[in-house]
Amino acid sequence: MNRIYKAKPRDFLEIAKLDRKAWRENQNSRYIPDGEHAWRLWVEHALVYCARNEEKVSGAILAFPCLSGEFCIHKVFVAPALRGKKIGTRLFEKLLQDLDRLGAGSFLTVDPRNESALALYGKWGFTGRMFVKGFYRKNEDRLVLRRDPRKAAEHKAPAAKPSSFFLKIG
Repeated sequence: MNRIYKAKPRDFLEIAKLDRKAWRENQNSRYIPDGEHAWRLWVEHALVYCARNEEKVSGAILAFPCLSGEFCIHKVFVAPALRGKKIGTRLFEKLLQDLDRLGAGSFLTVDPRNESALALYGKWGFTGRMFVKGFYRKNEDRLVLRRDPRKAAEHKAPAAKPSSFFLKIG
């Protein structure tokens, strides 16, 4: 069973390693995923959760705060050998629960051809599809989906709060 928890700075190298491995299956895998430096900052100053199985990180999800007050859900990935075991679902549900507790809206981008992801995101309340042609490059279109926070049920534990580091503007 994978344990889901708020990632700690000690986890960032393992998360970055899994990110590189998971990214190899992307249609544009020749482009470099986020490096260790970015993961180190995100783990400390954003909302990053990871799944750990037998002392190895088996999945991770990242949302960082934006100037608009919303959070950008930037990444979610699971080790290829462990996909289909609801690890990504559990990571997403933990993240969305904390965003709801914070009262924060969120958005993400998705390949418009990824019907299974679109169905899942719809189930979690992502709406407001905006098509952006050439989002990354000429042939890489994306849909931007938005989610308003849901009213949080009573929770025992407080939501994880990101550092204000990214929100400070000089």
